[in-house]
Amino acid sequence: MNHTNGSSDALASAELSVKLFVEDPAAVDLEELIPVFHRWIRESSLDGELPIDVAGYAHVPKGPGVVLICDQAHYYFDERDGRPGMRYRGRRVPRGSGEQGITKAFRCALRAAALLEKDPSLGKRYRFRTDTVELGITDRLHAPSDERTLVAVRPAVAAAVRSIYGKPAKSITLASGPREPFLVRIEMAESPKVETLLEQLDGVAP
Repeated sequence: MNHTNGSSDALASAELSVKLFVEDPAAVDLEELIPVFHRWIRESSLDGELPIDVAGYAHVPKGPGVVLICDQAHYYFDERDGRPGMRYRGRRVPRGSGEQGITKAFRCALRAAALLEKDPSLGKRYRFRTDTVELGITDRLHAPSDERTLVAVRPAVAAAVRSIYGKPAKSITLASGPREPFLVRIEMAESPKVETLLEQLDGVAP
């Protein structure tokens, strides 16, 4: 990474991901999410996305889980590191950079999580915590997994978090190894409801 350019290189045209973890991992059944994701395709449930297909990897332990493939993003319900949750991963398309790009990625992840929380077929068993969130940058050239990248992107991450939550993050720490894609863990003092954060985002410039 060219660290002299700060977060501009790391966040420009990068594939940003945001993952929200479920409150009760024992309630998760990956197989039941496959028809839910197919219904999202039929009903065009994700505004601004063109959904294409659903891929299931329930047989892979701690793997990618169930994936909704869209033209500009992938939506995973994955079990990475044994921690199930909803993960949005944007593709390399213009969706804003810096704080704006991070905010949009949060909005997409929260929107998908809200759909699962409200889905009548799931019996309100899927609830998401928002006090711990993972933010990833899939660009090892411009955003290697190291402390220098963290220092470069921290201002944009902190600003986006403050605009979404209305409060500063308790901590923003590196959560990936040197050979993994860059990943940070954002810790908040409280865990607002997903819908509350979406309402907060209504007041953030798109």
